[in-house]
Amino acid sequence: MTIRRATDADAGLLAEHRAAVWVETEHWSDAELQTQIPVWRDFFIRCMRDDLYAAFIAEEAGTAIGSGGLLVYLTIPRPGFASDRGGRVQSVYVAPPARRRGVARAIVQHIVDLARRKQLTSLVLHPTENARPLYADFGFEPADEMMLRPLGD
Repeated sequence: MTIRRATDADAGLLAEHRAAVWVETEHWSDAELQTQIPVWRDFFIRCMRDDLYAAFIAEEAGTAIGSGGLLVYLTIPRPGFASDRGGRVQSVYVAPPARRRGVARAIVQHIVDLARRKQLTSLVLHPTENARPLYADFGFEPADEMMLRPLGD
């Protein structure tokens, strides 16, 4: 297995992997997400070009078996940190036949390493119950937050 940084050419794959995550965790159907895939693809391209999104792809014998990304966002600097950027782990996905072989761990390691190099103030994520032990191994802890959505009319 090799891990490489995603490029614009991988945006479609990243969007398909994100859709797969939503099908598995949010119980959306493939059909419902087909219109969202091009939206995500365009988002990834734009944000990778603006250095606001970085993704990593795990490959085996030239085939993508997993991916995951880091979304960088503006935040108010915290005491003791000069950075005004935080990060969010997004859409870590491993194809079912490749699971339980350390693929997700390798992807997350690349994301955490990049977040450290960027000196982000924090790194947050929304894990599945199955993934919580993996993230805990990296030092992630539960956080107390609340959310209001959607914010439309």
